[in-house]
Amino acid sequence: MSDSFLELKNLKKSFAPGEAVLQRINLTIRQGEFVTLLGASGCGKTTTLRIIAGLEQPDSGSVWLEGQDVTALEPNQRDVNTVFQNYALFPHMNVADNIGYGLKIRKAPKAEIKKKVKEMLELVQLEGYEKRKPSELSGGQKQRVAIARALANNPRVLLLDEPLGALDLQLRRTMQLELKRLQKKLGITFIYITHDQEEAINMSDRIVVMNQGQFEQIGTPDEIYNHPKTSYVAAFVGNANILKGTVAEKNGHHIKVKLGDEVASIDTEEKVNVGENVTVALRGEHILLEENGNLHATVKEKNFAAGQLRVLLTLPNGDEVTASRFGMNADIQPGQQICWRFEPKDAVLVDRPKGGTN
Repeated sequence: MSDSFLELKNLKKSFAPGEAVLQRINLTIRQGEFVTLLGASGCGKTTTLRIIAGLEQPDSGSVWLEGQDVTALEPNQRDVNTVFQNYALFPHMNVADNIGYGLKIRKAPKAEIKKKVKEMLELVQLEGYEKRKPSELSGGQKQRVAIARALANNPRVLLLDEPLGALDLQLRRTMQLELKRLQKKLGITFIYITHDQEEAINMSDRIVVMNQGQFEQIGTPDEIYNHPKTSYVAAFVGNANILKGTVAEKNGHHIKVKLGDEVASIDTEEKVNVGENVTVALRGEHILLEENGNLHATVKEKNFAAGQLRVLLTLPNGDEVTASRFGMNADIQPGQQICWRFEPKDAVLVDRPKGGTN
């Protein structure tokens, strides 16, 4: 795969003076890659997508596709198609006409349109639905038609703006698998927008976590989840606990961090000094509630969520952490004093100065 199929160079965008939506972002996407822009509402991900599509112009910066600056080109001149959350199907047209609409606009021969529509129906597994109107389709079927229509023009890049957001959970998960299957089969570059961390992790080759118009971290799903660089990424992707501490001891890559009056061991590749204040990210599934734990807490509350038991703990210094685990001891009660621990390899130092501390 090429290392620079699509490039965003120093993109800046504001819709009002002093309110930057994008703050000089840079991104290189390889051909055939599935990249997801992940972030909360208002972080700038849709604006980024619209600039790539040509639906918005940046205040400064440029968009390059296969070595060509396409920033000033109209949407229909850059071989980039978009699939929207609301499907945007023509209600008066049947499925076949919806899929072939782009080809018809380009004045493709009728035989070519018919052949392409047939191919697309097979691709999205909707053979036999060509005569149905959108009102006769389920949400998942409408989404497949929208995807087929976008793919019919053989775009070099397919942009997907929260395309599964209107579907129920079970259908959304099914469509995640379908989209990934299509992308791998076709080899088309997909740029996907979502605020759903599970969706991003399940589908992406790389994830771009956005926050307030900037890229917080770019990496594989494993890098984003298991090796977050900032407390924002750690908390947004996987709801990690964020703790403040001070380095009490250092022995190679093994350090001891003072959390209030208690000390926890952490393995890290980061360069730190004794006495340095650090921020620790610890995921709830890595918290072990055990009698031999070296840390102490009081159970504040417990509840079940998504098949997991979640226990909110108050630490002696007043900080709170949430432990989440399948099969955790359900006899734990609010007000109970307990011991807990975590493996040194499971905690991550975040919000580090660039280059670390010598």
